[in-house]
This record gives sequence, structure tokens and C-alpha cells, in this order.
Amino acid sequence: MKRIMVCTKPMMGLAVALVAIMTVCGHAGNVVAEMPTYTELVPSNHAAKPRVTWHRTLRSGWQEARRRNVPMVIYISTDHCVYCDAMKRDTWSNETVEQRVSQDFVAILLTPQENEATLGRIDVTAYPTTLIGVPEGKIVGHRTGYQPAAALHKFLSDALKR
Repeated sequence: MKRIMVCTKPMMGLAVALVAIMTVCGHAGNVVAEMPTYTELVPSNHAAKPRVTWHRTLRSGWQEARRRNVPMVIYISTDHCVYCDAMKRDTWSNETVEQRVSQDFVAILLTPQENEATLGRIDVTAYPTTLIGVPEGKIVGHRTGYQPAAALHKFLSDALKR
């Protein structure tokens, strides 16, 4: 199977170099290469965007929440879920959501593929499901389904008032 590489002008030099290296090494017919995605350089005086660290188990997230004494936002997702993917793309990557969650919460991502035993004890009726838990181990907020960024902000605020 052959792949055709399409290059834009900024990437043309890299593509030529890649083909030349593969040809010299004798692997041009055996290697399938993907071109890297072009990203703009961020000015050095620009503050880095906050990144959310997602714990992949309830245990590790809960330990971090107790250590920091902050609530947990628990996002329950599954593979092949259009609404889960949309929420990851639109809500969780929203800059204001990322900033708020990274500063004020411990983020936990659970999937039935990785957390079967844990999710067997939680009544998950639909995907995605978003929960808010406090370090003491109590769930204080619950939402089922896709949540846009504005709705998630309100949910986080309402859950913390309880």
C-alpha cells in the first residue's frame, strides 16, 4: 500500500529530507511515514496554558484530593461514544475549564475499559457522566450526558455550594 504525502511550503524541506533519508537507508519501500502537524510558535513572553493532569484511577485521584484538600471532578467516559468525544474536544479543552479544573480540582478520568472494578460499584446509567466528589469521599454533584463549557462551570459552582 502506498501513501501519498501532501506538503505545504513550510513542510516541503522536511518532506524532501525524510524521503532522502529513507532512500539512502534502503527503507523507502517499507516505511509508512506521517508528516508532523505544523504548529505556530508561541512567543516566549506568552504564559503557558494550564494543563489538566487526569488521574486514571479513583484511588490516585482521591489521594491527591485529600493531600491538596480540594474536590474531585470525576469524568466517566467510554470508547466509541460521540458525546464523550465531543465533551473531551469542546468542554475539557476549553481554556477557562482547563484553568479552573487545574487550579481548584483534582481531575479523574474513568473508563470501563480501564476501571471495570471501580465502575462496577457506581451506578453509571449513561455516558458521559460527570461527578463532583469531596476529599471526605462523598459525591456532591452528578450530571449525565454532554455538558458544554458554560454548563460545566455552573455545575462546578453549584456542586461546591452544597
